[in-house]
Amino acid sequence: MDWSALPPLSMLRAFEAAARLGGFSAAGRELNVTHAAIAQQVRGLEARLGAALMVREGRRVSLTAEGARLADGLGDGLGRIREAVAAFQQAREDGPARVTLTPAFSAGWLMPRIAGFREANPQAEVMFSPSTEVIDLPRSEFDLAIRFGTPPWPGVLSEPLVASRPVAVATPGLLAQRPIERPEDLLALPWIQETGSDEWRVWLASRGVEMPTGRAAKRDIMHLPGYMAVPALREGQGVGLTARVFVEADIAEGRLVSLFETSGHPNTGYHLLRRDAPLSPAATAFRHWLRAEASASGS
Repeated sequence: MDWSALPPLSMLRAFEAAARLGGFSAAGRELNVTHAAIAQQVRGLEARLGAALMVREGRRVSLTAEGARLADGLGDGLGRIREAVAAFQQAREDGPARVTLTPAFSAGWLMPRIAGFREANPQAEVMFSPSTEVIDLPRSEFDLAIRFGTPPWPGVLSEPLVASRPVAVATPGLLAQRPIERPEDLLALPWIQETGSDEWRVWLASRGVEMPTGRAAKRDIMHLPGYMAVPALREGQGVGLTARVFVEADIAEGRLVSLFETSGHPNTGYHLLRRDAPLSPAATAFRHWLRAEASASGS
């Protein structure tokens, strides 16, 4: 459809309101503009279409025959638009909050606490989608995203949730096989890496270590979903990178050894991302609970 051939929507809305309400003043009150602005829009529409649509009769206006035909069509069309928008808004009001988040955060931080949200908000429906895929939030169906990194994130609003730096860890038993003094020594140990990520290559590159290629390429890498990675680390199946918040107790109690810890930006950690737009009631309830829970946990 050639939309450029249509008059501006502002002209059509002004004319439809004036025709339906019988005057420029009433139309102006409905559209929250002056009656002069309505009159100007109607005159612009008449000029655009090359036809008289309305004639003044004292303080009121009446439709010409051509104006009446156009008003009928616009009434039906704009009415359907209003109904579609209202149905969409109602569905969002009644629908669940849609949240995308990393599997590691879901298993390591959120799920042990989620019963508190259900208890406080029994009527709020939430759909979680754990994934390492980076979502273009403004263009997606999701209301909220929980992601690890350092702000800012372009095009969205962000709020800090859980401050935590990446740490390389392994069990004492695994480390007994090979002393680790430099980052490149980690190449000699099997790795645990979250499925869909390239975290080891990126981490080593930031320390000046290039991944071997060709026949020397590293093969002993086990790719696991985030919720399986930390348990595999605890079992000594490899050395891995994870957010320190997930293994704090393991390090303190000696089950895991911290090998290298990134000392980067103080705002590094998990953040809550959202559009710069109103949230549905369910999404609002989840956001408020999540911020309060993160604050209460000392994160």
